[in-house]
Amino acid sequence: MNSSTSTMSEEPDALSVVNQLRDLAADPLNRRAIVQDQGCLPGLILFMDHPNPPVVHSALLALRYLAECRANREKMKGELGMMLSLQNVIQNLGEIYVKRLC
Repeated sequence: MNSSTSTMSEEPDALSVVNQLRDLAADPLNRRAIVQDQGCLPGLILFMDHPNPPVVHSALLALRYLAECRANREKMKGELGMMLSLQNVIQNLGEIYVKRLC
């Protein structure tokens, strides 16, 4: 199997997983449990660095839903990689915007 076939088969899986997390986070009753779970928040942070823009978008949406719960905000800010990944997303968006202007 070549690397492009492998990448193509991985992307729908990543999108599927992050979309499920986003859908769970959309329900206010799930938000605290998602942030308290050992793997969900770190997984969402990893998805922010994914090369597929729809995966990043879905991860950001899930994080926004989670941050709507005030009790989650401190844990989210302190989560390893969260602030750096957000800075990278912002920088990438700026670069895309500049490229579109040129």
